[in-house]
Amino acid sequence: MGTDNGKGVKENDKITRHTIFSAEPAEFLFLGIVTPEPDYRLSVMLNRQLGISLQHNNNDIITGSGDNAAHFSVFTTSPAILSLISNRTPGSFLIRKLKTIDYFLVINGVPDRTKADNLAALIRKNPDITAVFVFNSTGINDRNTKLLVQ
Repeated sequence: MGTDNGKGVKENDKITRHTIFSAEPAEFLFLGIVTPEPDYRLSVMLNRQLGISLQHNNNDIITGSGDNAAHFSVFTTSPAILSLISNRTPGSFLIRKLKTIDYFLVINGVPDRTKADNLAALIRKNPDITAVFVFNSTGINDRNTKLLVQ
């Protein structure tokens, strides 16, 4: 037994430390889409162009709390192969480091850069889309990136 050093800690007593590992989401690819279109119109355009069925998901992404809570819309396919997520609401961004991006199209499953590049090239052909970028989740240093994976 140790002796009390006057600070409530006994000398010579060992402190047990436990490491808590947080489960980081696996690497994933997503597209950044720049367009002035609202989310519901973009989802209809992508459905027609890609032959998919994005539908509004009632589980919007919510950041903050109370009056400061920001809601970001989520549209998903069934099964969840693709998810369209808004990046901006009035006065707020889901991923601030990518504030020039309006929407994210998350590609669920094993990351395949070739498929992501082909999907981006196809979406770029849409005249209502200003720009499309391919991102890797490991390259974006923002705590909200993990919220993109539902």
